[in-house]
Amino acid sequence: MQTGHVATEATTAEDAVVRLMMAMGRRFRARLDGDTVDPAQASLLYTLKVHGPLRLGDVAEVMKLDASTVSRHVQQLGDRDLIERELDPEDARARIIVLTDAGRAALKHTFDQRRAFVTEALAEWGDDERERLREDLVRLTDRLPDL
Repeated sequence: MQTGHVATEATTAEDAVVRLMMAMGRRFRARLDGDTVDPAQASLLYTLKVHGPLRLGDVAEVMKLDASTVSRHVQQLGDRDLIERELDPEDARARIIVLTDAGRAALKHTFDQRRAFVTEALAEWGDDERERLREDLVRLTDRLPDL
């Protein structure tokens, strides 16, 4: 069976970004020793860190996921006291999902573990190279539309 050629060299900026995303995605989704949350749960915790307390439906909308998927993660994270469900101050019939201190710590641990392999990859880069990369990535990220 013959397979198509997969480019290993990036001939365009777009190819380079897609290649980077694929490599980083694999590393970020991988379970690591000492993980306290899986990457999908970390994404939910990060959403709460960025947006603050949200209703379940709002979390699902922000994350572009089905509410049943988010509900399952919320239950798992709540069972571990990484999030809490509190009364919505705007509507006492509803609940909001709130990140706890333990949830913040779990998210920080997850990010620290994944940041370590990026730090290792950049170990031989000079300060000017690292700063230029940071500036270029921020600029690119700012230009990407929200889904």
